[in-house]
Amino acid sequence: MWASLATCGHRVVRWVLVFLGGICALSAALAQAAKSCPPPAEVPDRQLLARAQQQAADRGFLWRISRGGRDSFLYGTIHAGRADWFALGPRVEAALFRTGLLALEVNLTDPRVLQSLQQVMKQPSLPMAADVTRSLRDAWAGECLNAADLETGPAELHVTQLAVARAQREGLFPLYGAESVLLMRSLAAQRPVVGLERIETQLEALLARDPAEAEAMVRASLEELDDPRTSQVLRRLVGAWNSSDLGDLERYGDWCGCLETESQREQHARLIDVRNPGMAAEIDRLHRDVSVFAAVGALHMTGPTGLPALLAARGFKVSRVF
Repeated sequence: MWASLATCGHRVVRWVLVFLGGICALSAALAQAAKSCPPPAEVPDRQLLARAQQQAADRGFLWRISRGGRDSFLYGTIHAGRADWFALGPRVEAALFRTGLLALEVNLTDPRVLQSLQQVMKQPSLPMAADVTRSLRDAWAGECLNAADLETGPAELHVTQLAVARAQREGLFPLYGAESVLLMRSLAAQRPVVGLERIETQLEALLARDPAEAEAMVRASLEELDDPRTSQVLRRLVGAWNSSDLGDLERYGDWCGCLETESQREQHARLIDVRNPGMAAEIDRLHRDVSVFAAVGALHMTGPTGLPALLAARGFKVSRVF
């Protein structure tokens, strides 16, 4: 879903790792040069699945969390990927196989979640300046998105759709994200799927609280979409996840250029830090009855407020697998 979808550019990177959570845009030069529409995702047929399986590798960040004689797992993800990544690496596969339940940030197989999202997208956008609305429409048309879809729904979420469309030009698609593969494998194995937080909790973090904040979020996001540095952040972020470079991810604030102002730091806290205690508590509760495979955006895993640290404080033995 596009709620772990908040703002674009550097904020979208944070969000995409949070939710569906970490995708940025391409550079302005690429956006201007690319006159064609973003490429569609390749259908995950047998040929694609076989190709991905032949080169399956462990990507991302995996921890074992143990307590009371039971092992569960934390997996740090990004919410989009490449077609060649549409398979689980051997250690992720083994960890998932050992568990009895898949826990995602939000359970998109729950009809109530989808209904809530549909209701949000039927709401009118908050009013904003004419130049911001015009820029949003121009960018929307430039990515060949359906003009009618702009008529309803929060503009803060529309700019995330723009970021997704731009990221497709880099070969990154939500369809190939780690959560999609985990969900597919779990449904096939009849493994239960749950959400670690209510969809309303994510939406509170992602949506503006008033018209002024909405306009500021959209204006900043559109500017970041046209900033060549945004694509550099995306590539470094994806590279850190692909190579399981936790050290570089933990230094995210030093190189993303996205935590420089008070408003940026406040938005980051809303998207990441504020949500972590609730997810840690839910993992704790679930683990009492069943071994859990919890897949959450990778930025939720770092620092003293990250899920590994919070679960260690709850009495879990936490050890990194890779």
